[in-house]
Amino acid sequence: MEAVSLTGITSVQMLLKIGLDKMKKDYVSFFIGQELATLTSLDCFISTSVDLQEQVHCVQKLHHMLEIMVSCTVLLQFKHESLFPWTQICIKYYRENPPDEKHVFQLPVSSALVKKFYPDHPEVWKVDISSGHGPKEVKTTWQVSTNPPVEHMMSNNTGLLSDSTVNAGIEEKMYFIAVVKCSQVHFR
Repeated sequence: MEAVSLTGITSVQMLLKIGLDKMKKDYVSFFIGQELATLTSLDCFISTSVDLQEQVHCVQKLHHMLEIMVSCTVLLQFKHESLFPWTQICIKYYRENPPDEKHVFQLPVSSALVKKFYPDHPEVWKVDISSGHGPKEVKTTWQVSTNPPVEHMMSNNTGLLSDSTVNAGIEEKMYFIAVVKCSQVHFR
């Protein structure tokens, strides 16, 4: 066996390679152990055929994905059925993009998952509706609020919507249009 000199940069590179391999194995073990990904879906993150800098970026990507999943599990108490699609979204993004701690993921969340975090009667509701595809896609956003856009609307009780049909017998709340956007219609 050939002796390897431990002077200069060689020893640091060896330690870096060992550390990267260990971290990649730990991250992959988490995703596979939690049944959030397969080894095949993570193969691009664990390749040793790329240079050391790219391997460091791959470990950063795995770390970002792990942070998202752990935050959703610990802080938001989400279960596997929610975490699995989110993991797939993160994997897809990081396969095609460099590590980016500031990237904002748009992860689908059903209202039932977050119900415990909002009050019984939210002050603001927002709905985004998309239809069509490509150049014919139309995105419409409605945001309603319990606060009127101007003071005088409250004095004459003229709201857009009322929740009395949903909560009969409970104090009625009025909802007012706060924001309306439509990608195919330009409001002036």
